[in-house]
Amino acid sequence: LDAKDPYTRGHSERVALIARRLGKELGLPEEDLRNIYFSGLLHDIGKISVDDRILCKPGHLTEEEIKKIQEHPVIGFEIVRKLNNLHQVLPGVRNHHENYNGKGYPDGLQGEDIPLMARILAVADGYDAMGSDRPYREGMTLETLENIFRRGSGEQWDAKVMQAYFDTREDILNICERYTLSGG
Repeated sequence: LDAKDPYTRGHSERVALIARRLGKELGLPEEDLRNIYFSGLLHDIGKISVDDRILCKPGHLTEEEIKKIQEHPVIGFEIVRKLNNLHQVLPGVRNHHENYNGKGYPDGLQGEDIPLMARILAVADGYDAMGSDRPYREGMTLETLENIFRRGSGEQWDAKVMQAYFDTREDILNICERYTLSGG
């Protein structure tokens, strides 16, 4: 996936590292942290089925193009579902775009019905996606990103996971900085 979309190079690894740190802050056991990490690595695997012209499009996407991108969690779920040793990561792959208020996709899950793994990945994914350059926009400043997080806490994102982010924000900044310095 990194080779397919140069703008998201390293995104999955950063999401995995951030999500694992959030899970640790939430007091999850080591096995859950390992599963969250692997789910973070695989969360966007379904994008391999999305046309490169859509993934790398510099302008706004059409409604049809948005629908194609929104298919990636289900496609990723179907890919990973076939791998018996990875079933424990399926909730994160399928549901990382669910919103706490029920307005996400693909299943329109709400609140605690969204698997915790997916709620954690949603914050990690949001952090990295908003902070990174994309073909259609520059990455947001940390201040802007955190203002969006504050406004979306309890709406788009689980407030408990959001609190874990703010409690560990320095660690997360360090994780991303170390990742960048290591050439990731």
